[in-house]
Amino acid sequence: MAVVLNAIAQFGIILLEVFVGFGLFWLGQLAYQKLFRRIQLNLELFVKDNAAVAIALVGYYLGIVIALGGILDKSASTWQEKLLELASYGAMVIIFMLAGAWVGDRLILRRCDTAREVIQERNAGAASVEAGNHIANGLIINAALAGESGSWLVGLVCWLIGLGVLVLASLLYPRFTAYNVFNEIEKRNNPAAGVALAGLLIATGNIVRVAFTPEFQNWFISFIQYGLTLLICLASLAIIRWLADLILVPGVKITDEIVHQEVPNLGAGLIEAFAYIAASFLIAWAV
Repeated sequence: MAVVLNAIAQFGIILLEVFVGFGLFWLGQLAYQKLFRRIQLNLELFVKDNAAVAIALVGYYLGIVIALGGILDKSASTWQEKLLELASYGAMVIIFMLAGAWVGDRLILRRCDTAREVIQERNAGAASVEAGNHIANGLIINAALAGESGSWLVGLVCWLIGLGVLVLASLLYPRFTAYNVFNEIEKRNNPAAGVALAGLLIATGNIVRVAFTPEFQNWFISFIQYGLTLLICLASLAIIRWLADLILVPGVKITDEIVHQEVPNLGAGLIEAFAYIAASFLIAWAV
């Protein structure tokens, strides 16, 4: 009987957490449309049928879900304390998600007017990059807020470092793809280029999450450990595109499929994105 009662109580707590979680989604979408994009989501999604807005919004939602995972892993003495922690941390997650979205607009897709590309041009490539940035930001927030030993200051510093790594990855990416990815996204409305870059951002965010996973000890020891792990993992990720050409699509150049065709090959962009994301998980499990 005690087992049944415990199961019912646990189920009730799960339902309450889901209810609070969806409340946070509602708050997040309100902040997204009123503070960040300044649009009417229902109009864009269900009257104009703007798929680009849907892609960006789903990435934003997924980023929130992933970020909340860092909070749900924390231990709490009572269910009331756990729900209060979820609500308070969840509100902070939304603030961090909006700030990360702003960084993505200004520093990652800085050469594009992302709002115009997504809302007016219905640019799926730009929307994919925005979605990838949201998901990567969620992964970084997950690591920054997780754990029991760090403070809010430690989490904030880790989050800022993670965003810096995302921006750096976006700056380096065009150098080893041998084409102007941002020009492809803005001028050609190239979804394959956008999806590939989104995959890189998600993989980078996952690598940052792995680097910041160990419990915080002190500023010197922990950040040396975080930095070394981050450098090793990013160096491993850097060779993935070459391996994707060599192993996943032998005899074909992914760059040619994405750029040098009249109609960009979205499948090639998806394969490149998969290679980055899959490699980030393999690296994470190996570390």
